[in-house]
Amino acid sequence: MREILRRINAAPRWMLWLKATFLVGGLLVGVYYLMPHIQPLALSRELVVGTRQTPTSFMQEKTTDENGKAILLETGFDHDLVMAFAQSLGKKVRFVVVDNEQALHQLLERGDVHMAAAWLSKRFIEAPTSRNLTGADDEQGTQSSLLRASKPYASGRLTVVQSSDSLPLVEIAQLHGKTLHAVRANSHELWLNQLHSKKIQVQLQSHEDWNELDLLKAVAEHRIDYAVVPRATFRIGQNYFQGIESSLALGEDDELIWAFPKHGGDLLVQEANRFLADAEKNGTLRQLHDRYFGAIDRLQEADRSGFLTRMKTKLPQYLPQFKRAQTSTGYDWRLLAALAYQESKWENAATSPTGVRGLMMLTGDTADRLGVKNRLDPYESIMGGARYLDYLRDELPASVPEPDRTWMAIASYNVGPGQIATARNLAKSMGLNPNSWVDVKKALPQLGQTKSGVKIRGGEAVITAENVRMYYAILSRSYPTTSGFTLTTPTRTYGISAPSPDTARTSGLR
Repeated sequence: MREILRRINAAPRWMLWLKATFLVGGLLVGVYYLMPHIQPLALSRELVVGTRQTPTSFMQEKTTDENGKAILLETGFDHDLVMAFAQSLGKKVRFVVVDNEQALHQLLERGDVHMAAAWLSKRFIEAPTSRNLTGADDEQGTQSSLLRASKPYASGRLTVVQSSDSLPLVEIAQLHGKTLHAVRANSHELWLNQLHSKKIQVQLQSHEDWNELDLLKAVAEHRIDYAVVPRATFRIGQNYFQGIESSLALGEDDELIWAFPKHGGDLLVQEANRFLADAEKNGTLRQLHDRYFGAIDRLQEADRSGFLTRMKTKLPQYLPQFKRAQTSTGYDWRLLAALAYQESKWENAATSPTGVRGLMMLTGDTADRLGVKNRLDPYESIMGGARYLDYLRDELPASVPEPDRTWMAIASYNVGPGQIATARNLAKSMGLNPNSWVDVKKALPQLGQTKSGVKIRGGEAVITAENVRMYYAILSRSYPTTSGFTLTTPTRTYGISAPSPDTARTSGLR
């Protein structure tokens, strides 16, 4: 002890100050990383949420508002659900977007976010992390998760995706000796261990800079043989990429949850569980599920293939007219193009046995009322269809929100506003929500026939709206930058001469 004191007294004073500075600095750094980096939610004006871009959960699109100002449009199942949760708490939301699940783990464990929402399964909670609380590599190996889960709000499973022209995988044992490709995620260790316990040896190649759609694209382009993605992602991706198939699931359905740091306390988790329970009871989860997944299985392979092919061969001929119509009407040109494809397959000279013609398949009477002089002129037809769609949207009560308002208007484009009104009344009598498209589309096929004995094409109207939803989603991915109209804002109303009640409210006016 005396020797230690003697050496300290003999040391230069500047060295003692330097050592003390390093010691205090090290302690401060340690405290910084051990303490949460954000305010507790009770003291914060915002709910800070970690997420990552996935087609099932959270997507960002660069666009412009009605004044031409650049904005970043955020959508997705988890995005909308979190926004509703934050509103119930009286908080604003700030999303922190990272590239992979491991980065989400770090955000939660370091206290950089209050919670994470990214279509996460319970494997995310159960998986070990390879990072310690300081963010430095843990040379001692992995450690138990420091996370906790909310109650489940959905379910899903992992699936193996391959090229449709290769032999299908139908048994887990067929994976032996194969290389599987996936995004980077520690949770993959769990199903890998399950395979290894069954003596099935596979090689997993993780792609840190890819997302799930990048994996599906690589399969479609034959750059990789097998990809592991959530089943819901495959269902979405098969509408974007030709030649992919999935016939083998990895395990059973997993519960999907929100994740929270254990050191964050119980209050926020309890609030989340209460909100999710209410969302299940009041229909919020059901409506969100329909908004993002209700139409993804609508198209058959022939429909998808035909649309993707004509996107390359036919759409370029009319792209300038669709974009010009967007400028004139405020409607997203991709929505108008999706409706035009449903009506005419982008065949400008298309004519039906009932006399409807042109890209937007307008009747002669409707064209006259819309001011369309030549139905075979692409721009006039598109403008006529947009004006008619606007009229149909205005026929709906103000209580119908977007995007339900647009989908009902498109169904009305097929069957007429009178039948949509009848379907809304029928939905209400069935104890359903007449302002929700997911409920109205249940009532439409049950309309029966008119007083004159004509069968009402309610089921056909549902197919029309659902197909347009999917075509619009495909176009939105293929042409991601746009401006003007979104499905959350109204458009202008155009002067359209009033049709007679007998025709306007009993059948489509095209």
